[in-house]
Amino acid sequence: MKNIAKMFIFELIVIFILSNIVFAQTIVVTPKEIDGKTYVDIDSLKDFLNFDYTKMQNSLIIQKKDLSISEVIDKVNKSVVAIIGDSKKIKADDFYYSKIPAGLSHGSGVVVDKNGLILTNNHVIEDLKQPYVIFYDAKAYKATVLYSDKEIDLAILKVNRSNLTPIEIESPKNIYVGQEVLAIGTPLFLGWRNSVTKGIISGLNRPVDEVYTFLQTDASINPGNSGGPLVNMQGKLVGINTLGIDYWQGINFAIPAENILYFLDHYKKFGRIRRCYSGLEFEDSWLSYVGLPSNLGLKIIDVKADSPLKGFAQENDILVSIDNYPINSIAEYNQTLMKYLPGDKVKIKIKRNGKILEKEVILKEWPTSK
Repeated sequence: MKNIAKMFIFELIVIFILSNIVFAQTIVVTPKEIDGKTYVDIDSLKDFLNFDYTKMQNSLIIQKKDLSISEVIDKVNKSVVAIIGDSKKIKADDFYYSKIPAGLSHGSGVVVDKNGLILTNNHVIEDLKQPYVIFYDAKAYKATVLYSDKEIDLAILKVNRSNLTPIEIESPKNIYVGQEVLAIGTPLFLGWRNSVTKGIISGLNRPVDEVYTFLQTDASINPGNSGGPLVNMQGKLVGINTLGIDYWQGINFAIPAENILYFLDHYKKFGRIRRCYSGLEFEDSWLSYVGLPSNLGLKIIDVKADSPLKGFAQENDILVSIDNYPINSIAEYNQTLMKYLPGDKVKIKIKRNGKILEKEVILKEWPTSK
């Protein structure tokens, strides 16, 4: 009993430190003195401090409940930025932009490192002559694009500012359909910086194009929101807002945390994404193309001369799986290859004339010329 109580007091102190609770109310509890230490009933505190707990044999697992909307905003606001610059594509005398000096374009971003690293969409910065980052305190800094990748649509920028508040990235396993989320960014007009919309995660692994899969949300995402964070009610990043569907409401998409972590991990280790290369080209089935469930596999339409599968795979074969991960679309294939590095050995299963063939191959690195 004493060990459990001591552990509870210790973990409770940790909660106070980590969650930065601001007390607007007080409660009265009846303490007990044991061996010169003061203990209180955990049930009398859990609602007031907004946590749940689970009893284990010799310990308590304490989990913070969701924050309120205002608490999430307070937690995340300092991590959200606006990004602005002169567009290479928009002419200053263009009819629609004639009143905007030099054809300014803007988007959003999020702080991922206290020493000035900013994450945003590639499409936010790829056409800017010189991006500037505007912080919550309205201070603007010239930004350098350190690395960007068009396929995954992410970019990392650097500004000369330190002691920033980086956002915390949620573990992909903790992201689920129905989870409440907030989208924060700069929609439509620079004066609307750090605007907030609320919704839920409507779907996971949505195939928007043939490259990667996305989170679907009904939180409003408008032009200018691109690159900004989609956060859960713990204030953790679950996605980077990237696009909405024109003329339709409640159908918007974000790059999921899994892809964000992949991008940041590769940039930190290698300075770029090191994609795996199989030397195969594919054609999605019509079921996959229109979004229907499919277990047909992925049709191979070409085997390149430098493919590690040359001599094994043939045109019109069906790729069934990679290391027993089923493959039924090009997006699913790309998401699976994210789990590996060039040089890794994987087990490839293909189907030919109804027969399953299997081979272990070493994945190559994506050629820079492709």
